[in-house]
Amino acid sequence: MKLKITNLTYLLFATLLIASCSSDDDNNINKAKVEKSEFIETYAEIASANYADSYTTAVTMKTKIDAFIADPSVTTLEEARDAWLYARDYYGQTEAYREANGPIDNDDLLGTEGQINAWPLDEGYIDYVFNTTGGVVQNGLIGDTTFNLTEANIVAKNEEGKDDNISTGWHAIEFLLWGQDLNYDPITHTTDNYTVSGNRSFEDYTTEDFAERRKTYLQIVTNLLVKDLKDLNDTWQSNGSYRATFEALDEDVALANILNGIGFISNGEVALERIDPAIDEGQENEHSCFSDNTNQDMWANVNGINNIIVGSYTSESGNVISGTSLISLVNNENEEIASILSTKASETVSKLNTLLGLGKNFDEIISEETLGSNGPAGQLSSALKAQGSAISDAASALGINITIN
Repeated sequence: MKLKITNLTYLLFATLLIASCSSDDDNNINKAKVEKSEFIETYAEIASANYADSYTTAVTMKTKIDAFIADPSVTTLEEARDAWLYARDYYGQTEAYREANGPIDNDDLLGTEGQINAWPLDEGYIDYVFNTTGGVVQNGLIGDTTFNLTEANIVAKNEEGKDDNISTGWHAIEFLLWGQDLNYDPITHTTDNYTVSGNRSFEDYTTEDFAERRKTYLQIVTNLLVKDLKDLNDTWQSNGSYRATFEALDEDVALANILNGIGFISNGEVALERIDPAIDEGQENEHSCFSDNTNQDMWANVNGINNIIVGSYTSESGNVISGTSLISLVNNENEEIASILSTKASETVSKLNTLLGLGKNFDEIISEETLGSNGPAGQLSSALKAQGSAISDAASALGINITIN
């Protein structure tokens, strides 16, 4: 975990520095013409680098999960979990490229988002869960020995019957590594202990019922995720099939796709779908509820959007990919709207930092507030909605109409 924290501290500092510098530069803009094509190319370069990082860190995660499956132990399980957490930071930033008529959501291209990151997940659909009296309920695909564990069969089961019947992706792997987060402290035998996450034992993969089927399932869904991320990486690379399609788009079409994506993710997905329902309905609607990684999900999503607004991305290797920002582009058309966008983006990062600075897991944070009570999660949601509106206004200034809800 030390490497992860160190790297994230650097990344967060870099992001804030970039945002601050961008704001200063754009508020004192020299009026040199910024071309739409320059911003579109910056977006493509950042998307390519981000998807490359998401793929390569997932490959590392797969290596650690393979090692765990080969030799389950406390150590190998912890290493697999750490690798999942680390890789999530890079995938989470790529969500800024969703809802942009690109390969992640487009069934005519790849259309793999539901297979990669669908949630909330009914954990009982995959594996055993505990009932209200502490007994085990084993009705999942792993415990159903009539179900043949193959990639095709598991994919076919994804979202079959109801939306939370999720069998694949990041959160399926998360559940298989952590198990349910029952907020239970085994030392004090108390619940509502929000400092603990899921605590699945490595023995689920050695001596417990269906251990070999559990190994097989984890192996299949991990391999599938890596394969899907490779497809996204390949198609976004400079010689990739979607990159060529994207670069051939009319500039206004490309801009509409880009801005619809970041506007929707800021307002519609993160604020209205991920934060508000969790505040209103509790932990079951928390994005990464098994690992208690939801704060980091917020970090990644906010920074993914901000990467595009400020035109800069810090890669896993520490390289900075930078170019024309959305703020600079909008400033050519309307300085006031550009300034508001810069301010709203900075306020969103500030509210994120407030939430992260509490030192509490997301489930504890939402347990202390209700929808509309304006606690730290609610304030972040409000900032994301205001940022979404600013993105919509920026689109209008560029002659583009988008829908952010």
